Amino acid sequence: MKYCPQCHRQYSEVWLTFCTDDGSLLQEDLTPAADPNWNPKIRETKVDDASESATQWLPRDPPPGSGWIAPDEREPMARPWEQPSQRGAERPWMPPPPPPQPAYRPAPPPAAIVSLVFGLIGVMFGLVCAIPIPGILAVILGIIALTQIRQAPNPTGRALAIAGIIMGGINLAFFIFSILALLFSIRFG
Repeated sequence: MKYCPQCHRQYSEVWLTFCTDDGSLLQEDLTPAADPNWNPKIRETKVDDASESATQWLPRDPPPGSGWIAPDEREPMARPWEQPSQRGAERPWMPPPPPPQPAYRPAPPPAAIVSLVFGLIGVMFGLVCAIPIPGILAVILGIIALTQIRQAPNPTGRALAIAGIIMGGINLAFFIFSILALLFSIRFG
C-alpha cells in the first residue's frame, strides 16, 4: 500500500509512484488500509522497542477463518524422503548413481572389413581395367566373415561382409561381361 505524504490519499496500484492529485512522490507503507481517512503518521505505539515498531500492526492472534498463520507457528515443510514421524531428521548422504555403461559391442571380424575394402577396390578399378582378383578376394573373405559371424555370441559386421560380397560380385560380373564382349568382338568382327 502506498500513500501520499501531502494529501494522505492511499493507492493500491503497484505501478504508481506519484500522487495523481498533487504529484508528490508516494511513500510505501506495509500497513493494511482500515479506513479511507487513515493517517500513517498518527498511530498508537504499543511497544517502545525499535525492532518491533515495523511489525506492530500485525495481528497477534489471527482472526478465525482468516488462514493467516505466523511464520513461527507453521508446521515445518515435509521433505519427500521423510516419513511424517521423522520430521527434523537429516537425510543421510548418498553418492550419486554411476553413469550408465554403454552396451559392449565387439569389433567386427577382420575378414568382413578386408572384404569390404577389396570390394571397393574391385568396383573402382574393375571398371577401368578388368581385374578379377579384388572381386574374388572380396567374395571369399565375405563368405569367411559370414561364417565367423554366425558362430560369434554377439554378432557384428554382417552388413560389412554382405557389402563386400555384393561389390566383389559386381566386379566379377563386370569382368565376365568384358571377357564376353571381347570374345564376341573377336568372333563377330
